[in-house]
Amino acid sequence: MNTYTLALSDLEQARLEFPGTPDSQLVAELAQDLLQDLGLEPPIDHAIVASMRGVKTIKEAAIPWAGYLAPREDGLTITLRAGDSPGKKRFTAFHEVEHTFMPGFRTQPQYRCDPVTPVSAVPPRNASVEALCDVGAAELLFPRMWFAADLAGNKPTLGLVEQLAARYQASLEATARRLVTLHPTPALLIGLEPGCKPTQPHAEPVLRVQWVHANGSWPYVPRHKSAPESSVFTRALSGERIEELTTLKGLTSTDTPVHASSRLYRYTDDQGEPHMRVLALITPARSRRAGHAA
Repeated sequence: MNTYTLALSDLEQARLEFPGTPDSQLVAELAQDLLQDLGLEPPIDHAIVASMRGVKTIKEAAIPWAGYLAPREDGLTITLRAGDSPGKKRFTAFHEVEHTFMPGFRTQPQYRCDPVTPVSAVPPRNASVEALCDVGAAELLFPRMWFAADLAGNKPTLGLVEQLAARYQASLEATARRLVTLHPTPALLIGLEPGCKPTQPHAEPVLRVQWVHANGSWPYVPRHKSAPESSVFTRALSGERIEELTTLKGLTSTDTPVHASSRLYRYTDDQGEPHMRVLALITPARSRRAGHAA
């Protein structure tokens, strides 16, 4: 191996070795190789993984970003936001570890910023690199082989998400997103919270779509779309644990039957503000029966 190759990052070397392979696949495979070399089983110890990538210190601080990786004289340091939940800190730690596979990580700090972080507080960053680090972080936090085995034969519900979040010591949202990504049948995850349209900031808050994560072919669900008052999502907001057949009528134009698993999960953000978040895991109606054979 020549000096030029040694100067390349792991991702750059993988690109040379496997030309034409998407970066997302390369990043996932690099993460899988790292776990295989370490021989770890879930829940994966992020401190051990970080140490193997040259990280000397993992600390917490009151910072506006979820976390950042910074080069120091004695090695790399990961700083995590002190106010985040343990599961979220673990995902952020793995995200920062993934930066060690990327070009330029030794020359300047690498930040992970939440969508709610004030624009004025966001350091310059490469959105595509951040997305790749999220891909790798999911592979480290939820090793594909283990997670897929845990999904096999189980219905995709929020009850299963809660069990897997405990097993992998992860946040509910990250676990639900991973379930949707890896489940062998189509799945749709919707996050809703009471709020106002950006064009109507002084209106009465109602339950609205904040984000959507999908696997498979699903009708378009607009962001900020309000949930009908009689919907299962609004019932979940009142504390009801939903497991039933319904439709997405009102969020979309279709009335195709689906199975909805929906629950209220309260949380407090890094500014100390409480949130009433509803998660809804949607699967085709037929998957209630087919899920046992999935």
